[in-house]
Amino acid sequence: MARHSRKLRQLRNIVVVLLGFSLLQYISTGQVTWPIDLYHHVTTTLREYAARPDAGWRRAAEKMDEIGAAREGDPIPKLDFSGRVVRVADGDTVSVLDQSNTQYKVRLFGIDTPERDQPHGKASSRALAELVDEENVGVVIVETDRYGRTVGTLYLRDVNINRAMVENGDAWWYRHYAPHEHKLAEAEQQAREAGRGLWANPDPVPPWKWRRENRQRR
Repeated sequence: MARHSRKLRQLRNIVVVLLGFSLLQYISTGQVTWPIDLYHHVTTTLREYAARPDAGWRRAAEKMDEIGAAREGDPIPKLDFSGRVVRVADGDTVSVLDQSNTQYKVRLFGIDTPERDQPHGKASSRALAELVDEENVGVVIVETDRYGRTVGTLYLRDVNINRAMVENGDAWWYRHYAPHEHKLAEAEQQAREAGRGLWANPDPVPPWKWRRENRQRR
């Protein structure tokens, strides 16, 4: 109750000040223009700030682009670790054994491939195996997922394998988890237009939708 009363007093004091200021301007000039003047001043200041090269929103957007470019290999970023692919679990997950015999389960960042019982699922797994099985690859780590897997971008020499899977029509761009990966978006669009891989089907079902529908049936 006391807090409510205090807020009312503060609001009343603000109203009194604004009324007093308005009255003073009216007496001096014969009109009250300060609300419009204040509005124009604020909007002009915001526009000028937004147009500045060093504006915060611009720096944030540029930083997001830098991060996305690094993940996508433009240029190829510093690798977090490298090793031999000892297992291809499916079209977007591999096991990599490094030189210290530490094995990492790597989920390819920014892509999603058809499930094994889904059209093109087995073909997607074969496609990844043909690219990297028993090959020495480098990994750029993005994060660790809730299953304890390393989520990252896979490189075979200077080839971004994540992007190659999408370009070849063997994977989807996983836009929900990688909305800023412009190269993956472009790769998917090119694969769609060319009708490559899973896009030979005019209306393929995204794997995330396939998984959801199959859970609902069970």
